[in-house]
Amino acid sequence: MTPRQIRFVHFADVHLGFKQYGLAERAEDFTRAFGSVITYCRQVRPDFVILAGDLFDSKSIDPRTYADADAGLALLAQDGIPVVAVEGNHERWFRRGERSWLWQLSRSNRLRLLQQIDPEQEGLTWRPWTAERGHGAYTDIGPVRIFGVEYLGARLPDHLPRVIEAAQATPADGVQFRIGVLHTGVDEESPGGKGGAAAADVLQLRDVADYLALGHIHYRYEIPIENPWIFNPGALEAHSVTEGLMGEPGLAGAGRERGLYDVTVELGDRPRIDARFRGDVVERRPFMRLAIDVTGTEGFAALRQQVADSLGPPPPASQPRPMVEILLRGVLGFERAALDQPALLELVQDQFNPLHARVTVHVERTLGAGMRVRTGSRGQIERDVVRELLAQEPGLAAEAETLAERTLELKRSVLEGQDEESLASIVEATLP
Repeated sequence: MTPRQIRFVHFADVHLGFKQYGLAERAEDFTRAFGSVITYCRQVRPDFVILAGDLFDSKSIDPRTYADADAGLALLAQDGIPVVAVEGNHERWFRRGERSWLWQLSRSNRLRLLQQIDPEQEGLTWRPWTAERGHGAYTDIGPVRIFGVEYLGARLPDHLPRVIEAAQATPADGVQFRIGVLHTGVDEESPGGKGGAAAADVLQLRDVADYLALGHIHYRYEIPIENPWIFNPGALEAHSVTEGLMGEPGLAGAGRERGLYDVTVELGDRPRIDARFRGDVVERRPFMRLAIDVTGTEGFAALRQQVADSLGPPPPASQPRPMVEILLRGVLGFERAALDQPALLELVQDQFNPLHARVTVHVERTLGAGMRVRTGSRGQIERDVVRELLAQEPGLAAEAETLAERTLELKRSVLEGQDEESLASIVEATLP
């Protein structure tokens, strides 16, 4: 840190402990991604690090997961690099009096946990962070003041005016730059249009924050488009198949960048922010999707050959074993019972030796008399059907589009093997 410049690293959504599809190797992947960020921070030596929620994938973690987090944070502490964090929806207890594992890490001086709503009290509590207490509303590092708000879901907008009032009322002698840390999505940038707060809500924080560090949504976005000061880096590892498909657009979270921000700030009357996005420094397991249009394919033998012809070269032996999905879509020209999924998976196994492979069937039934034929992609057709069903229910017509997207997001999450807490967070974000 120089008198005129500061540097920090901002990341979020680590999800340590997530065993996707029940695979212990996937939990190791999330630890590896976290370790690569720790290594990067030790190389570039920022003045501090911001972790904007969901270090852990669950409120209840096993000793190994806690040890992985503690070991990584201990290396930063050893190098004199403070870590400032907030609780995300995966690790935050909502029962009064409960403490998260981030609180324990904060008490151990591994990080500084920022928390506005004290579980032991009612309402907002604005006090500086101390290791003895294990949390605080804000902390100062050199000329920088950092305040944070834990995950509050749809209740966040109601609390923001009091947060702003408290921040403005706190003496700020010597503070030259202000950072806010939130674990929330922005509706306009979130799947289904439900993130927790509207852009207008978070833009209010401009009066008390020069940089707003977000987490929660698993892909990168910045607000506003010109001269952004609100940054969301996305998750480190892929929490779903669609997140792993970095180059494929068209599905929520797919084709979007994920990584961290390496931020340099030139201090002054008008601080200048240079937020460099780095997705290349995170170690990840490769994901592959073979999308096959089954329309016009007569018989399973022809489909099997079509899949075989679509297989590309095997990945280099130096890469981790990939996660592979065969996605079948279109109009199936033969009986569904003849679709031999194990035979298709055998092709993938022989070619790619994947860590995990699956067949996802998004097809219409064989055309027959009186059948309604819909046009468009499989995803569009599914959304249309769900939306039409919801619109038939009294009082749901106006919200049918949003509810349909959330319903399909919930379905995708179940298929990915995400835990009950992840599914509950989707439901909570949907409810008024």
